[in-house]
Amino acid sequence: MLTLGRLNGQTLSNVKQLYADVFANHQKEVLPKVDEKTPLEISIGFSLFTISKFDEVDETIVILGGIICSWNDAGITWDPTSYGNKVYIILTNDKIWTPPITLANAVDVLGPVQGLTETTAIIFYDGNVSLPLGGVMSAKCTTDISKFPYDSQTCKFEFLVWGYSAREIVLNLASDPFSENFFIPNSNWKFTSYNIQTFSWNGYSTLEFSMTIKRESLYYSVMVVCPTILFSLLNPLVFLLPIESGERIGLAMTILLSYAIFLNLVSAAIPASSNPMCVLLIIMIVTIVISGVIVVLAIYSSSLFHRDKNMKINAYWQFIASGQPWSKNHNKIAAEPINDEKPSIDCSPPVSVTWKDVSHGFDVLLMIVSYVVICFGIAVFFIIVR
Repeated sequence: MLTLGRLNGQTLSNVKQLYADVFANHQKEVLPKVDEKTPLEISIGFSLFTISKFDEVDETIVILGGIICSWNDAGITWDPTSYGNKVYIILTNDKIWTPPITLANAVDVLGPVQGLTETTAIIFYDGNVSLPLGGVMSAKCTTDISKFPYDSQTCKFEFLVWGYSAREIVLNLASDPFSENFFIPNSNWKFTSYNIQTFSWNGYSTLEFSMTIKRESLYYSVMVVCPTILFSLLNPLVFLLPIESGERIGLAMTILLSYAIFLNLVSAAIPASSNPMCVLLIIMIVTIVISGVIVVLAIYSSSLFHRDKNMKINAYWQFIASGQPWSKNHNKIAAEPINDEKPSIDCSPPVSVTWKDVSHGFDVLLMIVSYVVICFGIAVFFIIVR
């Protein structure tokens, strides 16, 4: 394809003659270098259009992006005054030499970033060429989901000119190396920052585009994090339910089974990766373990409550029961004001400790310890993911 136009008196015949003269002896297979000792410099700018997909398990990211390549082709020059002041021409990229820009960390196929089967290049009279490339790009991306769902990921796209070492071609950054003018946001990931640099890698001049994306966490906060916290805070309330009601064990089992069902439902929403493991998943596992332990302790507390009142209570259980209201009067000696006539001392018998008192004290202790452990775990989670 050749675009023909009129500028400053140029005619169709001028453009046809320009094309015939310039490309009469042009060989597109030859690397357009004037000096074989000096590498060809190619300036590259990157445009990000959208983030199509990010897969934490497969560690891949798919984007739609564009690359603008600029270089000087010494074999394509002309005098504009000889061709009606035509300073540039636009033609398909198959008519000239083009750099095989390749994504080195591609997922499936290692090949030139072409995108469209046919694209156009702009060639100026002094030999400067501007070529837009691009399309769907899939790259490997090392992921860290330990802070899920408040995680950020940094992915790299490494481009090089495949088949040409740094002695033949050197990649440089364009004056405007990055553009997001046409960027379309992703509903699951927010583009936060980027970095572009060039370096030499295994003898190849390489351009690295690094982008950082942050997960949109509102959905996961509402559907996963909040229910997990509510379940964990609900568990210890079992110890507030009177044993006489007969519903304590049933309530504890109901909470345990409900959370197990919830964990099964939301497991699909949590990335299945063990290196590193998601902290939220650890919290969820700990929560269900605590729920199971609470069921066992609730059963044991009920057994204490129904023990024979004639069974001896050792010092340990008496200490557990010491937090009960009865202990305020336990072994209390009441002295009345001294009276010259009748000094008296009230030596009433001490209140006896029953297994019901032990059970109640044990419940209070378990509830306090449970909430301390749960609140500590929740605090650690938010400190890690912040």
